[in-house]
Amino acid sequence: MVTPSNKTITAVYGQPLTLTMEFCANPPYNKVFWIAKNKVYIPGDADKTVIAYGITNSSDPNCHQAALFLTKVTSSEIGEYMFMVRSPNGLAEGSFHVNMTYASGYNVQDVKSACVTHCHFAAIYVNVIILLLMNCYSRLN
Repeated sequence: MVTPSNKTITAVYGQPLTLTMEFCANPPYNKVFWIAKNKVYIPGDADKTVIAYGITNSSDPNCHQAALFLTKVTSSEIGEYMFMVRSPNGLAEGSFHVNMTYASGYNVQDVKSACVTHCHFAAIYVNVIILLLMNCYSRLN
């Protein structure tokens, strides 16, 4: 049994992401692996963008946890990530579908400080335009 059997996750562009899969196998599993973007990762594998962590045990002696770590989510990481586990009783799989967003929320303080800076420059710009228009109008009269 693998949990989740199918789950959609929205990741934030440029941020790391950990996909965690729980699975139970009795008799014990003899093979586990991730399929990610046409690559196969077994626990302990790593490359520049993905780390397949080792299997950890849970409180139930037949249940375990596997994790796949994406170091930085970009558009190339969007798609399906499958986890497969095999035991003498058969094969089970679970999958994640990773979507991406460019927004991670906003900090109200950051928005206020940005507005103070940009609004201040906008006010100066508008005042300069008004002075130029007044100068042009006074020359016409």
